[in-house]
Amino acid sequence: MKLIESPVKITHTTYLQDWYETNTKHYSGEIISYKNGMFISIDNKHCYYTDLVKEFRDLYISLVLAISGTKLSKTKVKQLLGQWKSDRITLPSREQLLSLLNNKIPILVGGVHNYRKDDPRSKGKEYTHSHFYVYNTHHYLPSDPKELRDIEDKIERHLSRYIKAPTHKRFQGIIKVKPVMDNVSPLQLYDYLQSPITNPLEENLINYIASNRHLPSIQYPLTTIYSTQKF
Repeated sequence: MKLIESPVKITHTTYLQDWYETNTKHYSGEIISYKNGMFISIDNKHCYYTDLVKEFRDLYISLVLAISGTKLSKTKVKQLLGQWKSDRITLPSREQLLSLLNNKIPILVGGVHNYRKDDPRSKGKEYTHSHFYVYNTHHYLPSDPKELRDIEDKIERHLSRYIKAPTHKRFQGIIKVKPVMDNVSPLQLYDYLQSPITNPLEENLINYIASNRHLPSIQYPLTTIYSTQKF
């Protein structure tokens, strides 16, 4: 396992922990909106960083299929890996990103966290799990709460193969799909995604995903994925 050489600032806040990791329910009666992005967490089983990252492209393809019905080829999906020893997130240019948004293409940023050492899911090893921020999914989601809940369930079903559990039939609570609380407009997205580089102590979802707080000595690179074709 590679380690980054320079120290990384880690943010630990009750706000981030309570909402992004603990809260698994939507507020009753509230109209849910994914305009600020979608947060997906998967409690993967018996996986290391390399096990998870090699399937991020496939996971993106499964997500797009769930929300839009479009089957993407791997050759049409771009994956940008962050660096271990410098910038842990790599993005398309600001202009490219705006073009993707204009074409209603979802942009995914994936990160990896270790479980706590005393967490039964760690099994006494350095097992990891994954978190994803996805922007631009709202174009494909219904506004009706019941229909939206059905799509959220569909996303969970499509992503269940990435749990790596012995069976994929019992995945409720293992995969969490929630709207993002941070206010992020299309024109703000590039700077928002740059937060781990430009403002690592800011309280936002991207910095939460970037911070491997249960094993601070290892800070994993982030992965950026998007489609190169319209759908």
